[in-house]
Amino acid sequence: MSAQNKHAAVTSESRALVIGSAGFLILGVLALLLVGRQPVPLSGRGSVGDIAALGTAVLGAGAVVIGCLQRSGPESPRASGDGRTRDVIDIAALALAHACILLLGWLALFSLFQQAFVGAVLYPLAGAIIVAITGAISAYSAYLSAISMNAYRLAALLAVFLVTGVLTSMLTAENPQWWQENLSALGMSSDVSGVAFNVTLIIAGVVVTTLAGYSTRALESTAKTALTRRRVRQLEVGIILIGVLLACVGLFPVDEQFWLHTAAASGMVVVFGTLIVRMRSLVPSIPATFNVLGLMFLAVIVFAVVMYFPVGYYNLTAVELIAASLVFAWLIVLIRNLAAVDADQPDANQPTRPPFHWTDAGGHAPAPGPDRTATEFR
Repeated sequence: MSAQNKHAAVTSESRALVIGSAGFLILGVLALLLVGRQPVPLSGRGSVGDIAALGTAVLGAGAVVIGCLQRSGPESPRASGDGRTRDVIDIAALALAHACILLLGWLALFSLFQQAFVGAVLYPLAGAIIVAITGAISAYSAYLSAISMNAYRLAALLAVFLVTGVLTSMLTAENPQWWQENLSALGMSSDVSGVAFNVTLIIAGVVVTTLAGYSTRALESTAKTALTRRRVRQLEVGIILIGVLLACVGLFPVDEQFWLHTAAASGMVVVFGTLIVRMRSLVPSIPATFNVLGLMFLAVIVFAVVMYFPVGYYNLTAVELIAASLVFAWLIVLIRNLAAVDADQPDANQPTRPPFHWTDAGGHAPAPGPDRTATEFR
């Protein structure tokens, strides 16, 4: 088994190098065509940063799709018709999440480079080489991320994606006083800030639905009773609801669809609280410390709401930041704890050896003798 695993790991690295090399060539040639003959800046409109960010987003998404299709093991795509549909959604969510992280990450990095090298420009060949390097790094890392994706990595991906998207929206907001209104004010504009905020919520919602499948698949496969399977399915539906409602928060900006936006945000908190209260019955094997943590998070959210509405201690943005941070922190910790529970459970699909029976030539089990103990006759 160890030799097979080693061979699989070497094969994955070899394929990742090929995909990274292809990304280097594709993005390098594309950059040469787009840059032209004039020097270009590191960041800004028409810069190598823009070319690198857009190009790596596309390459990274493609590398993720290839990696997901080649992935094998207990978390490989399901064979049923419904499973194939769900796998398409899962792969699309992973591809979009990686694409957005690469897009926003390279934009921010090249912006920092431009601030570090004030007034610096790149000649076409140098700019194309730098863009090609970003393509190689992005395609290589995205493929390896997809090929080894599991619940732990997906939870970390969700955290990185949310932080990257929301911070980008905050830093690019045209109104520097947006925080005096509410957190949803970031999505009210049609500029880069509003698009980044709403798209982040939409894609994050789809990623959360993907997390539901990753985190409960092993629990469902090892469930021994119909009641246990039903409870696992209820947990999966609850996580999916959080993802759907989160996506609706981005789909319905607060300035255009106030009631739908508010209903989605409030419903997400309601589902969150329901899962916390029912977690012990849904997954009895989950650590008790996690249940205590969930109750503490819920109490803090209730306290924050009380301090805002009746007391008026701070504004709505603070309440939303506290609630959103705790909901997603709890969700990420939940995924990790469910993965830990899965890892500690025996493999339900592993065949067990039947008990061995001693028999004589006629098929009869002899009586225990001095050289055989009673425990050997099982």
